[in-house]
Amino acid sequence: MKGLLRTVDTIFSWLGKILVGFLASGVILSVLLRYIFSIAFVWSEELLTMVFVATTFFGAALGLREREHIAITVFVENASRKVRNIFFVLVNVVIIFVSVFVIIYSIRMIGKVGNVPSPATGIVRGVYYAMIPISFVLTAFYAIVGVLGCFLTSVEPDNLPKKEA
Repeated sequence: MKGLLRTVDTIFSWLGKILVGFLASGVILSVLLRYIFSIAFVWSEELLTMVFVATTFFGAALGLREREHIAITVFVENASRKVRNIFFVLVNVVIIFVSVFVIIYSIRMIGKVGNVPSPATGIVRGVYYAMIPISFVLTAFYAIVGVLGCFLTSVEPDNLPKKEA
């Protein structure tokens, strides 16, 4: 299990790094072309917008895995470990249900509007929209791993402090 998780973590971590690198390079190049040479490409703006959205979706899933997402913990900070684990499991179950809902309805949406080409690049929108179900599958996967992490230490991310005995 740990090997599978490391592989998935590594793949999506590298995907995120590549997307962020592409986004940064594209924005720098776009700004230079626009302000120095007065050249602007509409297709590059559209593509960079989609890459930015993709980094947000995939980054949110990885943030869930690394437990670096925003959480309101005021109610459970002083609770016992058992109560914290119960709330953690409940939160992750809600995340799983929401993720399944989004996966189902995003696939339906892609089926209805996914064949429409985008105006600047001509790429069908289904390619862009595919990041929604993919990232939510990853989110649900990491939420399931989070629940399992309450019971098995082998599925915890490597950057978390070790569990108390």
